[in-house]
Amino acid sequence: MLIKKILFVVLFMTILSNSEVSNNLINASSGPPASMIFTEDEFQFQIKSKDIAIKIGNTREEVEQQLGHPVDYYYHTNVYQYKNMRIHYKAGIVDGIMIDDSAIFRKYKTPRGIGFGSTIQEVIGQYGKKGFMDSKKGIVSSITYVMERNKQGNYSVISSFDKFVLEGGYENLMALSMVLDQRGRVSFLMIADYEFAYHPEFRWTETQ
Repeated sequence: MLIKKILFVVLFMTILSNSEVSNNLINASSGPPASMIFTEDEFQFQIKSKDIAIKIGNTREEVEQQLGHPVDYYYHTNVYQYKNMRIHYKAGIVDGIMIDDSAIFRKYKTPRGIGFGSTIQEVIGQYGKKGFMDSKKGIVSSITYVMERNKQGNYSVISSFDKFVLEGGYENLMALSMVLDQRGRVSFLMIADYEFAYHPEFRWTETQ
């Protein structure tokens, strides 16, 4: 099941067009516009009331101080299942976080308040209109924001990969990916660096 979900996310991220979210969805967003300048602290899930925050760049020790030891391990994808989420490490550092359990996801939010059940309009209101999206019969089924780090260490959403194809720099990219259900509400969310988002680790045999 986990492998299928990761494959699904990778698939939609690699076949997305450069279309921006439709004006109808943008106009449906309410409230004042959020800042479109992002920091490293954006790439985390948190429960503010319990002072829990799991973020890209955490060490495994930092994660397990908050979540405890993993309850399962998926060898073929090198992903650890914790009570609250699935995490991938590279050299002991978090580079991918996934949540799709509705009971748990209701508790965890991004720093901008997006979590399980958030509407597409709420997502756009917080992260902007430049998300790459996939749709089925006119209904958005997934949306991905790819963000580039600048020299000051801040991030902004990109709308094209042309620059990176020509010049490289993929190591400066982060991805925030969401799958939406038929009601247009978030049912899966992944935060990851570019390498894990686009080239997740697979092991086809049990031998090293």
